[in-house]
Amino acid sequence: MHKGTVVRVGKVGCYILLPVLFSLIPTTWIEAHPPFCLSRLLFKRRCPGCGMTRAASCAINGNLHAAWRYNPLFIVVLPLLSYSWLRGLITAWRSLLG
Repeated sequence: MHKGTVVRVGKVGCYILLPVLFSLIPTTWIEAHPPFCLSRLLFKRRCPGCGMTRAASCAINGNLHAAWRYNPLFIVVLPLLSYSWLRGLITAWRSLLG
């Protein structure tokens, strides 16, 4: 197998595995740790993205109500993130097929 083919297979694998692995992380584990936000650390203020990781975890695990509580902007980000992921997966897949 050529090096370029290995890289393309790895790229497709990452597009498929990363969301699966992220969904396996329990939301309770993410909630138990303090949030890491540079805006909060440096300026002691919440930024518009605060709670986005927790909201993503809740949404991936099917808890949209909790995702809304963590960050209502996630409702806007979710379709954009889904589109970006799907487009990247399709591009990587087409690249793999030739």
